[in-house]
Amino acid sequence: MGTRFLYGFLMVFALVGVLAIDHYANESFGLFFLTAVVMSAGVFELDRLLKFRGMPFDRGLLILLNLCTLAYVQFVAEPPRLGALAQLATSSPHYWFEVLPQYRQLTLMLPPLALLVCCFQGLRSRDVAQLSARILVNTGSYVYLLFTVAMILWLRRIPGNGEWLLYFLLATSRMGDVGAYLMGRAIGRHKLIPHLSPGKTIEGALSGLAFSAAAGAGILAWAHASGALTQVFPQWWYGAILGAFMGVAAQSGDLVKSALKRAAGVKDSGQLVPAFGGVLDIIDNFMLTGPLLIILLALWPA
Repeated sequence: MGTRFLYGFLMVFALVGVLAIDHYANESFGLFFLTAVVMSAGVFELDRLLKFRGMPFDRGLLILLNLCTLAYVQFVAEPPRLGALAQLATSSPHYWFEVLPQYRQLTLMLPPLALLVCCFQGLRSRDVAQLSARILVNTGSYVYLLFTVAMILWLRRIPGNGEWLLYFLLATSRMGDVGAYLMGRAIGRHKLIPHLSPGKTIEGALSGLAFSAAAGAGILAWAHASGALTQVFPQWWYGAILGAFMGVAAQSGDLVKSALKRAAGVKDSGQLVPAFGGVLDIIDNFMLTGPLLIILLALWPA
């Protein structure tokens, strides 16, 4: 427990440092480099898990797609302007390269483009029997692991309020995990999905949702005190509603990662951080929250 606390504190300290640099630089370079390194390591771990099941996987291709996707979102793409997201930009975005305007609006086209690349890569393989599995595994890995994290960077790129959306996403995702872990150990009696994750309980899951809702309300109240996010969320308790949705997505991402490990027959996805496991064990709560937050804000009645 002491080792877990120490490494958890160090990870939080490092993340706060990266976010602080981005805050004072008024940019997102820190998050960009962090996600590029972390997700490349995540591809290695996913490769390991898939090979336990004998599944074909083009690790080098996925690393290249990861770097290209993040570079596009960071340097070329226009920040999201879907629904309520259009009201959150407080200034014009800063672009590093001059391109035609239509080329800045291709972020949501990246998964179909990745599918084409994966299909072409699959056709190059001489293992015809594994062709369909190779294409599906490569494409699914891109959508689940890489594009979902790129959505977090895309949200962060919104001028003005993108930083607060990132805080909201991180707080609701991680606090839900903390609440589920603490309360599950204290009062958990009924198993949630024992064939995927024997340690998770219904009591822990419900407590995690409550923690996510409380974190969402707290972050929104803090944002309002700084004059942020008021365009879309005039009341602080809106954060509790949105936070509960984030909690559901965070716990679902955790269960998907548990299913991958269960299928591979391993306890942890890797050994990068003692007492925590690998990259996938650390970021599983964030895999689905970024896309869900974009969808909810795109549909939000602002």
